[in-house]
Formats: sequence, structure tokens, C-alpha cells
Amino acid sequence: MSSKVTADAIQGEGPVSAINVTPLVDVMLCLLIIFMVSTPMMAPKQPQKIAVPKAKAQAIAQEQFLLATVSVDAKGNVFMGTVALSRDPATMANELSSNARLKQDGVAFIQGDSNIEFSRIVEVLVALRTAGVSKVGFLTDPKVPPRT
Repeated sequence: MSSKVTADAIQGEGPVSAINVTPLVDVMLCLLIIFMVSTPMMAPKQPQKIAVPKAKAQAIAQEQFLLATVSVDAKGNVFMGTVALSRDPATMANELSSNARLKQDGVAFIQGDSNIEFSRIVEVLVALRTAGVSKVGFLTDPKVPPRT
């Protein structure tokens, strides 16, 4: 009872401790081919149509712009129409709450420079909310194409 050691396997009477991976590879290749063939069949034939909401907006009047628009310039200064407001959000909220038009309508518009930080707009939003403004809109320039 002798066993021979060859280059690729041990031959003899003892148990073989090597794992035979050939059946595993065969099964995995078959599954890969099945998935490669069936995946294009599961894809939709035509692109899905999505109903995108449409809106029409009108230009706001100059009076409404001056009385209900909060503007933020490139330096972060805040204006209500043409009147400068405080840079501190708490003081700004007090100044905004004294505006009769904002109290009556509960609507304000924010117009911000494209180069300011978003945190400054958030501060203005918080001040408006503290002042009791429940509806806030954002003004944009319709002549400028959107960034892509």
C-alpha cells in the first residue's frame, strides 16, 4: 500500500483533502449566462412617462415687490424692499414682525444673490417664520437659463 505523489494530486488509498471546485464553477457560469440572457427581457420596452407638474407664474407688481420681498445681496445684507434690515436673525425677525403687509398676508418672497451661502437664506427663512410668515416663495430671474 504505497501512495504516489504526482505533480497535480496525491494518488493512493487515503482520503483526498482537496476541494473540487469544477461543479461550482460550472453552476456559476450557467447562472451568469441565464441572468445575462434574461435581464434585457425584463427591462421595459419603452421609457417610462412621468407627469411633471407644470406651473405658470405671473410677474409680481412693483408695490407687492417692495412690500413683501426680502432681498439678500452678495455681501449677505438683507433688505425688505429698499429698507435695510439687521444682520442678526432675532433682530431681523422683530423688524419683519412689525411689517403690516406681512402680518396681513402672511406671504413673503425671498430674492437672493446667486453667490451667497445657503446658510444666510436659512437665517432669513427662520426670521420670517419667527415673524409669523407662513408662506414663503423664492424669486428667480426668468431670463437666466437654469444650471445643468
